[in-house]
Amino acid sequence: MKGNGTISYPKFRWLVMVTMIIGVVAQGVIMIAPAPLIGEVARYLNRELGLVTFTVMGLWTVTVCIGGIIGGAVVDRLGIVKVYLVCGVLLILSTVLIPVVGPNLPLIIVLRLVGGLGTGPILTTISRLAAEWFPLKERGLITGVQGMSVALGVFVGFGVAPAVFEVTRSWPLTMAWMALPAIVFLCFTIAMILGPKAPELINEEKEDPLAGERDFKLALKEPSIYLCVVYVFLFNWLIQGINDLTPGYFAVSPPIGIGWGPVTAGKLMMIFQLVFMIGSLISGWLHDQVYRGNTRLQVMVAFVLTGVYFFVKFSGVIGRGPNPLLLTIMMVTAFFMGQGIATIMAFIARNYPEHITGKVGGMSMGLGLIGGVIGIGCGSLALTRTQTYEVSILIVTVVAIIGFFVAMALKRPKAFAHLHKD
Repeated sequence: MKGNGTISYPKFRWLVMVTMIIGVVAQGVIMIAPAPLIGEVARYLNRELGLVTFTVMGLWTVTVCIGGIIGGAVVDRLGIVKVYLVCGVLLILSTVLIPVVGPNLPLIIVLRLVGGLGTGPILTTISRLAAEWFPLKERGLITGVQGMSVALGVFVGFGVAPAVFEVTRSWPLTMAWMALPAIVFLCFTIAMILGPKAPELINEEKEDPLAGERDFKLALKEPSIYLCVVYVFLFNWLIQGINDLTPGYFAVSPPIGIGWGPVTAGKLMMIFQLVFMIGSLISGWLHDQVYRGNTRLQVMVAFVLTGVYFFVKFSGVIGRGPNPLLLTIMMVTAFFMGQGIATIMAFIARNYPEHITGKVGGMSMGLGLIGGVIGIGCGSLALTRTQTYEVSILIVTVVAIIGFFVAMALKRPKAFAHLHKD
């Protein structure tokens, strides 16, 4: 198959895509697995629930950011396979050792931090992987598939972890079983070693070894790279804010929440995640067929229509219980929010030279993940201060509107305009 110019892209690239999917799903399962069992975790550790929630769940995101930045920086030098190998090992160790360390909170925190370090590079190297292995017309598809896989990993983790716990009746053993997807990911990564080199990597080996450093310096002189960081930051704020707010808002009794209970809240959030996956998956197709290559317009629309989440606060929407109007608002929010980060990663893969897509993507995703931490923090603080979700929901909408206006500034980096990639 022919891609750019005379470059031939082998069918092996689809195994690379499957490997990426498994890796993203594996990190999602390991990341979210303690969440539905957090009460059991607190009892096992004999610690206060809030402390356990923050240390076991919240600190994970911190090292995801660090790992993402490191991964983006080193992938351009070491390649996808070596980074994946390290990530697979770290993810496996972060779970299989939990039964070994016992109810020792500091050591469990260390293991969770190790898992976060293994997660970051898997998420942030997608632009490099897309640029190395896939022709231009498929790069939007691949970044969209990753976005879908992120939601899929959370979806699977929410379902599998409680089911395994019902059998084992042990949180540490449950977490050990969560290593299975990561083991499969490591096996697929080893298979990548036996396959051909990436087409763009072969070309890169013939280039000036200093070209990457020069091009990255050129990238840093233009606003596009910093805008990508801002967009990913804001989309992560929206994703984490909405995912953390909505289940409690639906489940908790009035006057704080609506009072539908955890079962109904869980079902609604499963629908939300499924629609989010669809939005991510077809973001590349929408970019080419609907937006006609206009990334700026696609990002603007993604931000502003994510903002319809604001309507879930109105009594006319939620006053009659789960209803078609509420579902419509949630599905619109999920569909357009799902396109956000995938579209930005595709923009990077299309508009920057292959030998710096790892650094640019790693910088954007690594720093942008901080937005999720801030989003959770602001939403939680507003909830604590007001004892209602009203202000927390308003904050999310304001962030979406800010994103809409900031997206107006998105332009292709002039230094690489000759690439004609978007």
